[in-house]
Amino acid sequence: MARGRAWLGGRAAVCACAVALVLGCKLGREADDKSSEGGPKVEAAAAMPTSEAEFLAELVPLPGDSEAIEVRYAITGPALSGEMTTSITAGGKRRDAWVLRSTAGDTELRAAGTTIVNAEQIWTANEGEAGEIRDNHLAELARAFMRLEPEARAPVVESIRAWHRLLAEQREESRGDRAEVLGVSCLQTRVAAQNVCMWEETGLLLRYEGSAFTIEATEIDLAAKLEADAFLLPRAAAKAEVQPAPSSGPAYDYDKILDEIAAGSYGKVSVLVVASQGVPTLRLPDAEPKQQPG
Repeated sequence: MARGRAWLGGRAAVCACAVALVLGCKLGREADDKSSEGGPKVEAAAAMPTSEAEFLAELVPLPGDSEAIEVRYAITGPALSGEMTTSITAGGKRRDAWVLRSTAGDTELRAAGTTIVNAEQIWTANEGEAGEIRDNHLAELARAFMRLEPEARAPVVESIRAWHRLLAEQREESRGDRAEVLGVSCLQTRVAAQNVCMWEETGLLLRYEGSAFTIEATEIDLAAKLEADAFLLPRAAAKAEVQPAPSSGPAYDYDKILDEIAAGSYGKVSVLVVASQGVPTLRLPDAEPKQQPG
């Protein structure tokens, strides 16, 4: 992507992902303990997913009866202001759109950008740029699920439902340091000089406070009406720089991950889910004029 000064994302994403990873790993370990005792108890199963989208909605649900949630944020700091809107749906789809304004001397700087997450890909770009793109592994996991025989799908789905029940019980039993933003409870976490309040059920930040800026939710719509193409990548994304998978990263065996889920172990699937989330890196441009791509 074009050069610019990273204002948000690096710090905030570290906090958000750290919270989410700790929760995911904790669940994985506790679930492993429960599975060694015979596995979590499973209630009478509802209808089984019959498509990739339905499977992902089981894996990454929204709280209550929400089908889509939209959160609007204000971004403030010394000589900095901005807004961000984040939209999410069951299944892990996400869209972040932001505008930032700052003053450097007599020059007012402005930047805008978008991040789109769908089951296949994760794309982020500053306004007017092709941006960067990388794979989202949730699509491959969903395909692996749909390749299973019907009798093999039920234990996976029932275990996912048990996992989410376990997570809800865990939040009730170990509430931690909690606060409310716009009537929604969030878990407060402090990392160095940064304070994060995380809406755990959705993976969304509701408040971030750092030494350079603050992000805080100003509106939460639990029944958001989103455009049909909200999570489709724009034409510009066809020219995006492809981000290769880290050479040190894991090579995912999706069939094995499904086997582990069915056995009540959720550590690896937690990593997949967390990798598809996170706070986008928001940038302000350099003061000098930006060169247009040839």
